Amino acid sequence: MSKENYQWLEKELPSWVREELVSEASAQVLLRRYEGEKSSQRSSGIAFSLLGFALVGLGIISILAYNWDELGHLERTLLAIMLLVGAQGFAFWVKRYRSSDVALLEGSGVLWFLMMGASLAIIGQTYHLGGTLSDFLSVWLLLSLGIAWLLPSCGAAFFQIILWTVVWLGSRSDFNVLLDVHTSSFLSPWMIALLACSWLGFYGMQLKRAKEANATLLLSWAIALCVFVVFIVDVGMEAYQIQNMRMTLTVCALFFVIYYLAGKLYLSQGEKAWQRPFERIGKLGIFILLLAHVSFNTEQWLIHFSSHSTHSNGLMITLTLIFGVVLALFIRKEKRVPSEVLVIATPILLFIYGMVQNGAVAMIFINASIILGASWMIFCGAKEEKIGLINQGMLLIALVIWIHFMDANFDLVAKGIAFIITGILFLVLNALIRRRFKAVS
Repeated sequence: MSKENYQWLEKELPSWVREELVSEASAQVLLRRYEGEKSSQRSSGIAFSLLGFALVGLGIISILAYNWDELGHLERTLLAIMLLVGAQGFAFWVKRYRSSDVALLEGSGVLWFLMMGASLAIIGQTYHLGGTLSDFLSVWLLLSLGIAWLLPSCGAAFFQIILWTVVWLGSRSDFNVLLDVHTSSFLSPWMIALLACSWLGFYGMQLKRAKEANATLLLSWAIALCVFVVFIVDVGMEAYQIQNMRMTLTVCALFFVIYYLAGKLYLSQGEKAWQRPFERIGKLGIFILLLAHVSFNTEQWLIHFSSHSTHSNGLMITLTLIFGVVLALFIRKEKRVPSEVLVIATPILLFIYGMVQNGAVAMIFINASIILGASWMIFCGAKEEKIGLINQGMLLIALVIWIHFMDANFDLVAKGIAFIITGILFLVLNALIRRRFKAVS
């Protein structure tokens, strides 16, 4: 509900109570129901506050870097203390006297986080403390751990999650060897995992307290993307070691479906695409995996990048168990065949695809599954009057056709004409469906 609609509802409810259209208790329930959505509309204020404080912090760091050589040891030390104490004092002042100003509270947390990093860098450079970049980032991560909890500030948690991801990547020795980068963190993997539990706990607290707030949504995107990056690196290292591409793709399918189901069940914060990070990332990953198996050449590609290793994959077993639990919860909630059953069934489809020995039969199976799943989306979209679901199904079918057309031995002119015709048909069908929906409504 927009801010204007909420204000209208707030103005009208007293007259509804007097006319006995609703009770006083029902009126209060309605106000509480839409209060979170009203507050979630203050996105511009929070966004500009975060951006403004981030620019201020970066500007201070740039000025210090420009005048660095002209500062002595004492000046640098005093400057580091002033930056840290000033940012911390400002954050506590905001918490004490302006705690209702969410934008200012979020921005002060970001400024405190950045100034802590700047102070650590100044002290380290002034007294030549040594250590690697990963050591500096690890110390910064440890000392800034409580900022998000003390204020609280989703903005500070957002930057801390990004910093945690960088530290985690730097602690992976196999990943550093692959990239030929010689750096490591003094934090053990268990310590880094405990730090992750801290910001995951903060995220859970925010979901419970202010799920509809835009600051919480920002945190959702940070966690969704960072966990995705961590997973991709972990799976990439596993695939590099065991050389089993089929198993790797099945693991990716399990991960993306869990993402999708978690977004559907618990982690969605609205009906719009940008309010559902886990669901959107999961669905996009699933569609990419499915379309990657459509081509005639997929079987040769899998054989080329796979060995005959039968190495047991603990990650696959863990994800399979999680998938089973989340799927059971989803079925219990839905109690019907979902419109996007193709997305949910993808790990099973890829498993069957890998078990079929005949490459042509496997290719026909996966293509038929995608077309049937997309057709079911179109049917459900027409039944529920959801134009987005219809477009999604038609787009999947069109992409399957285009992939096979690209595999065929036609020149670029013929392929271009085919694309134009397909696009025109897509637009015409979309216009006809929209007109039908308007006529029905």
